[in-house]
Amino acid sequence: MEAQGMRTPLKVEREGAVAELAAYVKAEKRAVNQVRLRAILLVARGEHVPAVAEALSVGERAVREWVHRYNESGVDGLRDARTGRRCRLSAEDQARLKERIRAGPRAADAVCSLRGEDIRQILKDEFGVEYGLPGVYYLLHHQLGFSYLKPRPIHRKADPQVQEAFKKNSPKRSPKSAKNIRTSGSRSGSRTKADSDNKGR
Repeated sequence: MEAQGMRTPLKVEREGAVAELAAYVKAEKRAVNQVRLRAILLVARGEHVPAVAEALSVGERAVREWVHRYNESGVDGLRDARTGRRCRLSAEDQARLKERIRAGPRAADAVCSLRGEDIRQILKDEFGVEYGLPGVYYLLHHQLGFSYLKPRPIHRKADPQVQEAFKKNSPKRSPKSAKNIRTSGSRSGSRTKADSDNKGR
């Protein structure tokens, strides 16, 4: 008996449930649906609701509800009914967008690195779909698999050869002037000097 003899153990009543649920667990990509499928699979294999709830870190009441829904409607009864996050891009367009992002910004993007707002504009201009900014981040993280980390931006006009030539040809600071800068005045005075130099630029 589950819950210290206070409840009759729930049973999964659909024939072939274990094989069906095991197959769906492997194929399901949405975490919220996979937890539900795993819970019902454990119950179908003979586990009691309290043990299943503890193993999956979910409420016992939720597990019982999922069992009832599965018994009544099968796997479809376990699906998350919310549609607000459904991807509006086809699988082909999702693959195109991933490649577009990985390739980095183009000259027409006029940015050093692609941010959420830039990708939102790309979706509108190149894919014909409009997303709010939260929807863009959800799309990137949950549906395309991108993390929130982004590489250090590099200016689109940066040319490594030009930069290297500049380093080689730029005039070197004289030892005397460098020494004077390092030793003259207090630390706070040095900052003030730097601030005044910046204002004059």
